[in-house]
Amino acid sequence: MSGRQGGKAKPLKAPKKKTQDFDDEDVAFKAKQKADAAAKKKLAEQAKKGGPMVGGGIKKSVDLQEPKLCATNMPALKKFDANVARHVRSMNKNLCANMIRHEYIVTGRTKAKRAQAKIEAFLGKALHENKQIQDQPLEYRYNNVRALNYLQQADKKEVGSKVLEELSKRYADRTHGFTRVTKLEPRLGEDKAAMAILELVDSEFEIKFWYVAKTVARLELQGLKVDPLTQHNVEKLVKRRFDGETKFREAVEQCKERFFNFSPEEGRVVDEESEANLRNVPADSEVQSGAKAPWPTKTRLNTKPRTQKKKVELPKSPFLA
Repeated sequence: MSGRQGGKAKPLKAPKKKTQDFDDEDVAFKAKQKADAAAKKKLAEQAKKGGPMVGGGIKKSVDLQEPKLCATNMPALKKFDANVARHVRSMNKNLCANMIRHEYIVTGRTKAKRAQAKIEAFLGKALHENKQIQDQPLEYRYNNVRALNYLQQADKKEVGSKVLEELSKRYADRTHGFTRVTKLEPRLGEDKAAMAILELVDSEFEIKFWYVAKTVARLELQGLKVDPLTQHNVEKLVKRRFDGETKFREAVEQCKERFFNFSPEEGRVVDEESEANLRNVPADSEVQSGAKAPWPTKTRLNTKPRTQKKKVELPKSPFLA
């Protein structure tokens, strides 16, 4: 390359291909290939349009349709087959409708935990949408709250009306935390499945409400002070409930009569067995409640003091200087 020549050197041109001479057989073979390609293209267009795949000259079967997405390859159905996943969705909708209708259900613990998330999401969306148009009549809200479409058609009218009329007033200050799962004993039978109660909070059938009321009734009959944990539970149950303190006080009085045979007229427990059970106070009641029980809870045994061991002096080791 001389000094005057600048830039890149042009690559050498490829030699021209030699022209091939085709005989009659080669020409016929090329024509057949073109005809087969045209026939395949025509069949592919008919398959896309949904027309009948009729054609001649091609004996091999060609799969021209795109592979469909199988249920096992879908990201939302990794653990379940298509039929099982459909059944689970239907079961969650039924649990949601029945729990809102009856305000509590008894079911398996795993099933209750799985349905709780769906019910919380449904109630949160439905009550939020209802709050935006709460000035409108019920029929308008029923038709425009899109979250109600989660329910099945048979339950939509009854359950949806209860959500818009009753639960919207009960949970006016709540955005979440509408349900509670309470563990129960395992089911009797061969499977011994773990059971639980899935319930709406702040309802008349709330299990925790009555359980805490029974605990307070027992402590009052025993003459003990309510411990801090029970007092904390009482405050949580009464806080958001309409006229909660009055209802809780009525529940405590009902528990006294029903569970401990307390007579309001006589002002005492009339059943001897219930009275004997109430005397069974835990030994650490002073630590738990901070109040001393009216009867002795600890008895000191007559034990002799342990004799002290004599001190033993070890001789010095000759290896230590």
